[in-house]
Amino acid sequence: MLDLDMSPYAVFVWSAWAISALGLGAIVVRAVAAARRWKTEMARLEAGTDPTTPEGPAHVARSAAAETSMP
Repeated sequence: MLDLDMSPYAVFVWSAWAISALGLGAIVVRAVAAARRWKTEMARLEAGTDPTTPEGPAHVARSAAAETSMP
């Protein structure tokens, strides 16, 4: 069976485990948040929208093509 009695070292060992668990948890949360941001950015880029213009770059490309094809 497990013997978790660490008498004089218990405070140090358990606090080290807690700090490590919190650190690893923070890394996981940060990685998941970054992955969600990247996924959203990828979907935005694939859709061809630009948040700095109301129509996006696809509209600009279409209007430029329309201007050059007119006789």
